[in-house]
Amino acid sequence: MKIRQHTFLAIILFTLPVIASVNSAVASDVPSTTPTLFADMEEHAEDIVDTLLAKDEVASRSHYQQLSHEMNQLHLLVADNASDERRYRELLMAYSWMRVIDIEITDKSWVEAAVAANQLSGMIIQFTNFPTLKQRDTAWLDYLGREIELLTMEGPKANADLLSVRLFTLEHTWRRVNKEMMKHFSNKPLVLQGNRLITNLKESKRPSETIALAKQLADFVDLVEKAK
Repeated sequence: MKIRQHTFLAIILFTLPVIASVNSAVASDVPSTTPTLFADMEEHAEDIVDTLLAKDEVASRSHYQQLSHEMNQLHLLVADNASDERRYRELLMAYSWMRVIDIEITDKSWVEAAVAANQLSGMIIQFTNFPTLKQRDTAWLDYLGREIELLTMEGPKANADLLSVRLFTLEHTWRRVNKEMMKHFSNKPLVLQGNRLITNLKESKRPSETIALAKQLADFVDLVEKAK
């Protein structure tokens, strides 16, 4: 697992925030003028996951360069508030994941690069101010679904402990989204669909089934984003 070798030291030094629940405060101290920047970063982080899995090096490099430019813009914004040590550490961790993506693309380790890109996506979610709890948790569901898919593709046995943590977090995040959605009775069919999907993911024993269910979760999250 090349990604383990490249990121082990960085994880020790900076402690990856996305391993924890997304319940922590999200970027309340980052200037409110940055929502478009965060949205662009999240879009490019998701796009690079897709192009990496398609083994499209040219497109992946293009998204990587866009992300690099946006990271540098964010760096300038965070540097203006240098007194916030935690945000600065998070930015350093984000740069570490960018470095890993670059290394893995060069090595043509597509899945490992996609795992790193998804970790960057998770950090962007943590940086972002969301208007509502539901929007934040829905974005986190999307990240977790990709994470479960990618970790399973990379190696379900080697990643068994991390997959267990991700599934636990997925279940609890869905419970919060479920609670918000049930405030509108019209969402009940969608909530029941989500309950079945999460249960099936928890009970899945075959990697191919887990990957298929994680892909279904991505489509499901799109529906949740449009719901009341």
